[in-house]
Amino acid sequence: MRSYKALAILAIAISWILANTAWLTIGEEDLVGTELIQLLNLLPAISLLLIFIASYRKLEKTLQLLAGLAMTGFVYLALTTDLTSTAAATKIYESLSGIQGAGPTDIDLPSSASFMPWVSAAFAVASVTLALLSAFKPTTRTQTK
Repeated sequence: MRSYKALAILAIAISWILANTAWLTIGEEDLVGTELIQLLNLLPAISLLLIFIASYRKLEKTLQLLAGLAMTGFVYLALTTDLTSTAAATKIYESLSGIQGAGPTDIDLPSSASFMPWVSAAFAVASVTLALLSAFKPTTRTQTK
């Protein structure tokens, strides 16, 4: 592949878009991933910024590694966070049940998590892989005649 960096940017953008889709449904209320975990909006932005700064060829490999590290945090948060215990979900449970600190067992409405955290995390893993491949890609040397 010629440009891993361009594909990494595309994968980061897709995972960022998927973080803004519905991840949790409580009754008729849909919560998007960035409402549940606010860092999911920040980490892709940081990664894109680091990759764009790396285009200036100053600390290029280090900045691409840091972009991959930021997206690794995205993957960790997307896959390990209990979505029903986040502050946004608790607020909806409280408003529906009238009980402070309510959880999914305190109401009779179904709550379901979608598969979008897994899809978003898969694209984030792809972006980490592509950023690492871009960072460790050998540089081509130009010959002067």
